Amino acid sequence: MPALFSNPRFQTPNPHSVIRDPQSPLGFVTAYVPEELFHAAGFTPVFIFHTSSDHGQARSHLPGFTCWAAGSVLDQALSGCLDRLTGIALAKTCDTVQGLVDLWQRNVPSMPCFHVGMPVRLDSPTARAYLLTELDDLRQRIQAQGGRAISDDDLWESIALYNQTRTLVRQVYAHAADLAPPDLYELVRAAFQTPKRLYNDNLTRLLSQPFLPPDQKTPDHSVSILLVGSELGDPILFDVLAHVGVRVVGDLLDLGERYVAVDSVMDGDPLAALADRLLALLPTPTQHHPQRSRSAHLLALVRERDADGVILARQKFCDPHGFDHVQLTQTLAQAQVPYLTLELEQASQAGQLCTRVEAFVEMITQVGG
Repeated sequence: MPALFSNPRFQTPNPHSVIRDPQSPLGFVTAYVPEELFHAAGFTPVFIFHTSSDHGQARSHLPGFTCWAAGSVLDQALSGCLDRLTGIALAKTCDTVQGLVDLWQRNVPSMPCFHVGMPVRLDSPTARAYLLTELDDLRQRIQAQGGRAISDDDLWESIALYNQTRTLVRQVYAHAADLAPPDLYELVRAAFQTPKRLYNDNLTRLLSQPFLPPDQKTPDHSVSILLVGSELGDPILFDVLAHVGVRVVGDLLDLGERYVAVDSVMDGDPLAALADRLLALLPTPTQHHPQRSRSAHLLALVRERDADGVILARQKFCDPHGFDHVQLTQTLAQAQVPYLTLELEQASQAGQLCTRVEAFVEMITQVGG
């Protein structure tokens, strides 16, 4: 796993590897896992991103049309790449992840699997009660497995720490247009793979300095885009964007801006604070809220950030993002916003991606000119 701020421009006086922390590292998957509950129990939640490697371990358990974002997690576990983890946590969202829970319990019995259900209709009158019940049950299971109680005070402390992280990442996004795409990628991704106190300390120091020298900023005249997709799992795409010379001025990634947009309110019951935050987030394509349209949100972002276009990069065989793609592209087409669809596979085709992004940027430039 990569070092925090491994890019020389982001080195701090105290660089550490991702899991160098006295607490037990615990992997998690999907954007609805309540990290704070695990942190309060003494674990260090670390997101398990998919990789381009294939050890051949998962394909005997999953059909070939399973998205690699999920398949890679099982492949990494069965091949021993995740042996340092003390457990795995999954929020039941799409069908594939729900199936992954059963596969995990059967095929990786040495690693405890914690799962939590998410309501599909976030506006349902029973959604909050359902989620509170799920979180309370999860709390009991974590306590039983970890051997220590999760007090309200411990939980509030973890919630405050994660609120601080979200505040800092929002500041990073405020500088997104000035950052090369790989640098933006690294700073945001590190938030999901680094102990929170270490990450907060390092990023606080970084943000207290001049963010980037003028000669290292992306030129103001470059094409600005919004990026849409699931997670931050494909560094090749960000390298391609940098090579072509575009600016990423924001995103609609499951683990991007939407994930850090809402803090937990520090009042009342801590489980209720966690539930209310999850319900208040802009839904991922696996959930639904009639008053929080993803397509309307994306169009508002285009106008707010003055983006020249949108790149929709979805993992191949991801059905939820495939269904979401139809609504998003219809909205963009009606508003005459240029967009490009990229389908990411297990092994990224850098050359093909570069050709397509270059053509997209050229089209935008010609139209704008």
